[in-house]
Amino acid sequence: MSVPEPYSSLERMREPSNPTLLVFTLGATRERARRALVPGRLQELEIGLRESCLDATLAAGRERGCRLEVSSPAPISLPADATNVPQPGSGFGDRLEWAMLDAFGRGAAPLIVVGTDAPGLASRHLERALALLDEDANRVVLGPSPDGGFYLLAARRPIDGLASSVRWCGRETLRDLLTVLRAQGRSVELLEPLADLDRPADLERWLARGAGEDEGRWRGLIRLLRAAFADLNRPLPTCHPELPGAPLARLAGRSPPVPPSL
Repeated sequence: MSVPEPYSSLERMREPSNPTLLVFTLGATRERARRALVPGRLQELEIGLRESCLDATLAAGRERGCRLEVSSPAPISLPADATNVPQPGSGFGDRLEWAMLDAFGRGAAPLIVVGTDAPGLASRHLERALALLDEDANRVVLGPSPDGGFYLLAARRPIDGLASSVRWCGRETLRDLLTVLRAQGRSVELLEPLADLDRPADLERWLARGAGEDEGRWRGLIRLLRAAFADLNRPLPTCHPELPGAPLARLAGRSPPVPPSL
C-alpha cells in the first residue's frame, strides 16, 4: 500500500478514464468509531475487516476496468492504481452530493458510487449496472440493501436534491431516493439486494452463513472472527482447574465463605 499524499488541484483535474468507481468511505478507523461491529477488545480485527472490504471493492472495480477513486474526509493509504479525492461537507447527503458533482465535473461518467460495508459486492454487480446505464443515459441504477439503504448508486449525470430531499442512513433512505428520482423523471433499475454490515447482528449473520461465492477471499478473516467470538462467548470457569469444587471467589484472592456449622 502506498502512503497517500495531500490532495492536489492537478490530481483533481486529471482526466479520468471511464467508467469511474467512486468508493465513499470515512476510512476504516473512523467507520469503526462511528458504528462499531464488535466489542472494543476486537477492534483491530474489525479495522482489518473494514480494510479488507475496501480492498475487495477496489478489486471488483479493477476487474471491471474502472478508474478507481476513494472519497474520504482525509487521504487514506491506497494501492498505486487508486486515487484519493476529498469529501467535504457536514451530513452524509451533503458529502455524497458534493462528491458526485465533483466527479461528474471531472468527466467521470458513467459513475458508480459504492460504500465499503457490503462484502458481497463483486464485479458482476458493476457490470450489470453499467449495462443498464448503456440502455438509457437518463437511468439511475441502485443496489438495495435489506435495511432500507443501498450499496450501489450508478448514473451518467448528476442527481438533484440528494442533500436535502433524502433521509439518510435510515430505513427510509432507499424509499426517499426512489421518490426523488421518479419526481425528476429519472427511470430506476434495481440490482439484486446485498446485505451490508451496519450493526453487530449483520456481522453475526455474515459470519454464520459465510461469504458465498467469494469465500476464498474471506476465509481466513472469517475464521479469525469466528474464533474471537467463540472465545468471547465461552463461559467463565466456576472452579479452580486444580481444585475441583473451589469457588470462583478463591481465584480473586478471597477465601470461600465458611459454611454454617450443622
